Formats: sequence, C-alpha cells, structure tokens
Amino acid sequence: MLGFVQGASEFLPISSSGHLVIFQALLGIEAENIYLEVALHFGTLLAVVVYFRRDLVYLIGGTVRYLLTQNGRMYAEQFRMFLCLLVGTIPVAIGGSLLKDDLEATFESTAITGGMLLMTAVLLLLTRMVSMKEKSVNYPRALAIGVAQLVAILPGISRSGSTIATGMFLGVNPTRAARFSFLLSIPAVSAAFILKLLDLAAEPVVTTDLVNYGVGALVAFLVGLAAIHYLLKLIATNRFWLFGFWCLAAGVLTLTYF
Repeated sequence: MLGFVQGASEFLPISSSGHLVIFQALLGIEAENIYLEVALHFGTLLAVVVYFRRDLVYLIGGTVRYLLTQNGRMYAEQFRMFLCLLVGTIPVAIGGSLLKDDLEATFESTAITGGMLLMTAVLLLLTRMVSMKEKSVNYPRALAIGVAQLVAILPGISRSGSTIATGMFLGVNPTRAARFSFLLSIPAVSAAFILKLLDLAAEPVVTTDLVNYGVGALVAFLVGLAAIHYLLKLIATNRFWLFGFWCLAAGVLTLTYF
C-alpha cells in the first residue's frame, strides 16, 4: 500500500511525503523504518530514470561532447540544459543540508501536513488562470524552480506540483516545465536515497522482511511509471489544476480526522 502511495504521489502533484505521513498514521506505523524508506525511494528513482532515459542520454552525451569536441556548438543546448539542472539543484543541496533537522521534525505533525496540503491546493488551482506561454527554462527560472523544490521538502507541499506551477507562473510551457521538473527530481531523489542508504549502517536487517521491502520498491516503480505518463498526458490537455481539488479534500480531511 505504501509503495502504491509513494509511486503515485511522488510524481502526481499531491505530495508523496504528505500522503506517506497520513497513511502511516492511518496504518498505525509509528516507528521509522529506514529499510522501507530506502526501498520506496529506490522504486521511484528507478521509475523516473527509466522513463526519461532518452532525455538523460541526450543531456549527458551532449554535455560530454560539448566539453570534449572542438565543434561544441552542436551540443550547446544540451550543455545549457545540463547547467540549468545544476542551478536548479543548488537550493535543495544547500538548504536541505542546513535545515535537515528542522525539516525532519515537521514529518511528525499531521497538522502541518494538512495545512501544507491546503497550500498546495491553492497553488495548483491558481495555475488555472495562467495563460499558455512558450518561454524556455533559463538560469534564473531554473533557480526559482529549485527554490520551489526546496520548499517542497515540507510534508504536504508537492514537489512536482510546486516546481511545475512555478515554471508555469514564470511563463515556461507546461509540458516543458513538467519534463524539467522530473529531470530535476533525479538529483534530489538520488541524494535522499543515498542518505537513507548510509543510515542503514547502524540498522540491523531482518532478512525475512527483505521480500516485503522488495514488493514495496516494485510497486513504487510500476505505479511511478504510470503516474509520470498520466501526468504528462494531463498537462498536455491543460488539466493540471484539477489536482488542486484532491489536495484541498486531503488537507481538510487530514485536519479534521487527526
């Protein structure tokens, strides 16, 4: 169940961290399970890497050729986009490390989660009023989208929702903003996965539970692939804002129930 929640909410604009807090509370899971967190993060990381494998090969291959070949102009666009992704990663890399303890404390509060879900709802609904534009992602816009990704560490603030919405508010084409958002998630999710993996050194493992963790990772991976595909289709038809109603309902129910 948590694998399904992680896979769907990691990429749909409804906040994976917020929904995991809610479902763990509903299921009575109080203690942190580091193995489960690693498994779920691995599943969603694998999903976005597999889905955007061609984009990654295009960007990385073009960047390497730009740096190593004499005719670098042919690959200037790939190199520029690679730098935009680096710029967009700076806020979460610096802010996440400096505010790590304070941010982790917020995951213990369902009240904070409910309130942040309402903020996500407002943000998504506001995109309904954004007119379609065709601006590209440049360095200032990449930095702004990166700041939105940092804020989205809070449970209840959707990472994909806040980054895509920020791009749309800045005039970036919604589909282009979504693809940039998903590519930008790879360094962030990778860092979260590696940090959790390092924490395993101090945790004993129960081998009989490994099958359960594997199931969670597999479900997160498969549902994640479907969620990415579905969201890109929805954005292309200008219905991204509809997720605001889900977040509104989830926020109200969370504040009421808990």
